Amino acid sequence: MKKRASTVCPIVYALDIWGDPWSLVILRDVLIHNKRHYREFLASRERISTNILSARLQSLVEAGLLIKIEGESNRAQTMYRPTQKALDLFPVIFAIMHWGLKYNPNTDMSIPIMQELKADEKGLEQRLLRNFDDVAT
Repeated sequence: MKKRASTVCPIVYALDIWGDPWSLVILRDVLIHNKRHYREFLASRERISTNILSARLQSLVEAGLLIKIEGESNRAQTMYRPTQKALDLFPVIFAIMHWGLKYNPNTDMSIPIMQELKADEKGLEQRLLRNFDDVAT
């Protein structure tokens, strides 16, 4: 992804980091589905290509949203974990989900997390944050 020169606009800054669709899908997978490994991201329903996945993971690491933890014996063990900067995006991710719930007639409301988001967003956030107790604040 091409980067703009420094901006004073917080919206442009945010969109430059995570505003493309694939970065948001990866952040969703990390924050909501607790995915950690390359193969898990690759298995997502959206079918991201390997070159785009690699590039987006690298850009999210460079932007300070993910940390890359190299596998000790092979690359398949490499993990990606969110930083506090990524965890601070929970309200944004939830807001985007609420917007999609409102306007996408194809949303599958049988998915438990969709029901939980509507019924108890704060409880959902607290439950999901427990997956990241290892993240330094």
